[in-house]
Amino acid sequence: MSKLKAAWIGFREEGVEPFDSFKKYAEMGYKAMDGDLSRLPGDKKENLKRFRDLGLSCLCTWSGPMKDLVNDEGAIKDTIERANFYQVKNINIGWSTVINSFGEGYGHNGSYDSMMQDIDIMNKLVKRFAGEGFTPQYHNHYQEFTVTYKGVSVMDYFLSLIDPRLKIKLDVGWVYVGGLDPLEYMEKIKDRLGLLHVKDFTERIQPRYLVNADKVTDFCFTSVGTGKLDLKGILGKACELGIEYAIAEQDRVRHLSWADSLHCAYLNMKETGFLE
Repeated sequence: MSKLKAAWIGFREEGVEPFDSFKKYAEMGYKAMDGDLSRLPGDKKENLKRFRDLGLSCLCTWSGPMKDLVNDEGAIKDTIERANFYQVKNINIGWSTVINSFGEGYGHNGSYDSMMQDIDIMNKLVKRFAGEGFTPQYHNHYQEFTVTYKGVSVMDYFLSLIDPRLKIKLDVGWVYVGGLDPLEYMEKIKDRLGLLHVKDFTERIQPRYLVNADKVTDFCFTSVGTGKLDLKGILGKACELGIEYAIAEQDRVRHLSWADSLHCAYLNMKETGFLE
C-alpha cells in the first residue's frame, strides 16, 4: 500500500512573493498544489519551470462558474489549453446553485429545478472535458449533503444522474460539517472518488452559517489535525483506496500564520504514518 504525497490548495501569504511561499512549502515536504499558475504575473513558461525546479507539480485547472462556461466555447477552449499547458489531467467544474448560501446566507440553496439545470450543465461539460482526455472533478461543500429534494440529497442526485466520468473532489471537512462520517462516505463513493481535500473544523454546525459568522474568531476552521476529524483514519482509508495526494486546505487561519498552519498540517499528516 503506497503512502500519500502532500499537496496544498490556498495558503496564500499576503505580501509574500509567491515563489518565496512555494519554496517554503516545498522545503516543508509538499509535492504539489491543487491548481495551476495561470494567475501569476510574468512569463508563464518561466513560472512553470521555476515551480517544477522546486520539485512541485500542478494537480488541477479550475474551469470557472459552470453556468458561464457551458455556452462559452472560447472559455471552454481556454480551459482545455490551460490544462494542457500545465500538464494537469484534472479539470474542476464549479459553483453549483446548492452552495449559493456562501454568498447569500444560510438557507439559500437554489431549488430542485436549479439543481436539475446544474446536472444538465455538468453532463455537457463532463462529456466535453472527458472527451478531451481529462478527468472532470466536482468539489463538494456541506450543502450537497444537507439539502434534499423528495428525500434524496443533492449529492445522491449528482451521483445518480451525472455521467460517471465525473469524479468527486472530496472535501472530508465539509462531509463532516454535512453530518456524515468521512470514512464511511469515502467507502461509499470509492469508485467516484477523485482528488482528496483534507480540511478540519473545531465543531460541526457553526460553519454552515459562514456568511453570518464573526470573521475574526467564530468560523471553526482550524489547522489540519487539530480539529474533530479522524485524520489518521481518513489518510489510512485514502491509502487503502489508492489515492495519491492528501491536499491540505484551510479557508481561514485561526491562531497561526498561513505558513505555520500549513506546516502544522504537514507534520500532523506525517505523524499518522500514511504520508511519504
